[in-house]
Amino acid sequence: MITAIVTIVMFLVMVSLHEFGHYIVARLLKFKILEYSIGFGPAIFKSEKTEIQYSVRCIPLGGYCKFEGEDEKSTDPAAFNNQPVWKRILVLLAGGVFNIILGFVLFLAIIPATSPMLTNKIDTVVENSYIEQAGIQPGDKIIEINGHKISFYNDIKLYTSDFEKETTAHIKIKRGKEKLSFDIKPTEQMVTQKYLDDGIEYTDSINGKEQTQFFEYSDNVAKDESKIGKTSQTTRYIIGFTPQKEDVTFFNVWGEAWNNTRFVVKLVYQSLWQMLTGTVGVDQMSGPVGIVSEVNSAVKSGSYAWLYVLNLIALLTINLGVFNLLPIPALDGGRLFFMIIELIRRKPIPPEKEGMVHAVGMLLLLALVVYVSFNDIMRLIG
Repeated sequence: MITAIVTIVMFLVMVSLHEFGHYIVARLLKFKILEYSIGFGPAIFKSEKTEIQYSVRCIPLGGYCKFEGEDEKSTDPAAFNNQPVWKRILVLLAGGVFNIILGFVLFLAIIPATSPMLTNKIDTVVENSYIEQAGIQPGDKIIEINGHKISFYNDIKLYTSDFEKETTAHIKIKRGKEKLSFDIKPTEQMVTQKYLDDGIEYTDSINGKEQTQFFEYSDNVAKDESKIGKTSQTTRYIIGFTPQKEDVTFFNVWGEAWNNTRFVVKLVYQSLWQMLTGTVGVDQMSGPVGIVSEVNSAVKSGSYAWLYVLNLIALLTINLGVFNLLPIPALDGGRLFFMIIELIRRKPIPPEKEGMVHAVGMLLLLALVVYVSFNDIMRLIG
């Protein structure tokens, strides 16, 4: 029940805020708005005697902002179809931008609760790692990996996620006023987790050298009865260091929240590029079922459940904002694409042709949602 309530509230906040972005920018630009609705389906509440109808509807999984002349021609000068292209572009952009702003605001709340924060400066070099052999030292600041600029710690995770055994990592560091470059092999890290009756035993192996830790079950380490007696093992390739930490202050939290927001945006584009190039299959995507499963895990994560839920909302709302602005038919980005063409051609694409493209796009998106949801269900069953 708690998972269901959290999921509904989460989707309601994300989608309603998205539509509010369209609404508030349209009001500022003097568009004629017919209705701003929270939820779908039959109305529970409708405002009376107001120029814009405000409503709350019975299906609390989103909302919409309806404009005069949005899907049909209108002679009203304030109608959507009679507004200059640049104004329409701003209104469409606002929805996704508001989602990204929500993610930024949530990170402002999350980061102080997780203080101290990790930095891209090296605290200790992992013993037996290749960077130890290369001569990289504690106090060095990582500023670039394989041509990618590093602004904060999560950038390092992003640009090392595809490391493989035979990868050569080109790393630039700053040591005092000096900048140095190193070519190293990623270090192999093998993590084994044994789920015991009284806790979890972690064995961390760095290039074959093992270190074992034991964590008793508590509010921070949740016990999953279905995993007792089982062992899981993962192997990944890392640089091989522990980062320096820095206390969160009123001044540095803004930059860290901005860096986290940019990180999620870059992660979305990287994931899409990996799917387009075949590095990652579409079957690795998660849809509504997968999201509910993640919410359930977050809700059950102990005393810090609220923090995991907020972090999940931040990730999802930024994903929603970025994905919605992609040039995909039926999404805001698809409509923006046609408006940019209109701006270049100085005349609009015939509405019936644009409508056909969006209709086909909607069908394909629905088919993708069904396919992804099926894969989510099969993973849960597995």
